[in-house]
Amino acid sequence: MERISFLNKNLKKDKLLKLLSDNKTFVILSAILLFGVFLGAISSGLADKNTIARINALFLNSFKVRESELAFNIFVSSLSSVFFFVLIAFFMGLSLWGCVLAPVVPLVRGFCIGLFQSYLYGTYGLRGICFQLLVLLPGFFLSSIAILLMSREAMRLSHNFLTFVFFKSSNTYDKKEDIRIYLLRTGCVLIIAVLSAILDLIFNFIFLRFFSF
Repeated sequence: MERISFLNKNLKKDKLLKLLSDNKTFVILSAILLFGVFLGAISSGLADKNTIARINALFLNSFKVRESELAFNIFVSSLSSVFFFVLIAFFMGLSLWGCVLAPVVPLVRGFCIGLFQSYLYGTYGLRGICFQLLVLLPGFFLSSIAILLMSREAMRLSHNFLTFVFFKSSNTYDKKEDIRIYLLRTGCVLIIAVLSAILDLIFNFIFLRFFSF
């Protein structure tokens, strides 16, 4: 029995390692996003009073918008914040140097999240943490997945372009097919982005009533 249990553990470990290996670009981009969160949190702690006051003004304005705006306007606002990053990553994928520049997108996204989360904790304490977890985090999580996937696809296509231009002949690479796949996967990413905005809207209406700032 112990031997079977040991074999099962090894099998699960091998599957996990294979999963990570098959998605190493996504894993690396996720690590970059988390590093951005870390940098943002540190930057918030080192920010001066004027910077904190500006962040506070932006947050309070955003909170008032969430309280008073119509559902459609909240949805559009949430979607546009994700779409901005997705669009930048998309155009990076169409350039030769996107495979180098695309990781900047999740880095900046993580920095913004870390800056905002650290500010909420430092300014409002437990209330700020609860607001993050119940109102913001579900939408943040799913939208970050969309941005990571778009950045990964951008790096893949850009790398293919770069390799094609400098190393391969025109007979070995189907540009039209690769772009078709890129557009198809971009459509899937946009669906995830829309779902993240819907999720943000749902949690906003469920839990926002319990908070006041």
